Amino acid sequence: MGTRIAEVDHFDGTDVRGCYSQSKALATQAVLDAVRYNGLNACVVHPSGILGPEDFAVGETTGTLIKIINGDMPAGIDGSFNLCDVRDLADGTIAAADKGKKGECYILGNETVSFQEFSRMVSDEAGCKPVKMFLPIWAANLMGQMMETVAHARGKKPLLTTFSVYNLARNNAFDSSKAKEELGYHTRSYRETIRDEVRWLKAVGKIA
Repeated sequence: MGTRIAEVDHFDGTDVRGCYSQSKALATQAVLDAVRYNGLNACVVHPSGILGPEDFAVGETTGTLIKIINGDMPAGIDGSFNLCDVRDLADGTIAAADKGKKGECYILGNETVSFQEFSRMVSDEAGCKPVKMFLPIWAANLMGQMMETVAHARGKKPLLTTFSVYNLARNNAFDSSKAKEELGYHTRSYRETIRDEVRWLKAVGKIA
């Protein structure tokens, strides 16, 4: 905590938490090994979380947005996000293909935003009530453990997991300066992204 996260040149699948993170670490290292030992011409982009319009699959962050707008989130968690606009991520990925250096990694992220500030911006742009209560991390983690146990016994997906709490509690300060300098990467403000996504959600009938 307190240190911005920059790119590294090696990934260890045993040094990360969760199967999703392990798959990312192993796949990224396989690419870097292929560059180093087999001459593959490739670089790697690391997006932070992703937010923005035209999320027809309704991913995790869009789902959170909808829950806030519909008043279906009685409480948030006292943590933070790092979410880049999907349109800026697409531009950054294309720039990496065009300008990225062979064997290099590029973080495509944004500034850190707290769950509370995120909720306030959603409220401002959608005209809905903001989330008023935010659970401390320890309480959210305990609740996640309970929900995981109950969901496992019932064969269902838990509403809250300890991994999602971990992602909100961890250091989310990613450093995208390398991508900005070498790729011309940039990302717009959270408020602009939220405003555009709210407009899109209304246009396609996902919110009233």
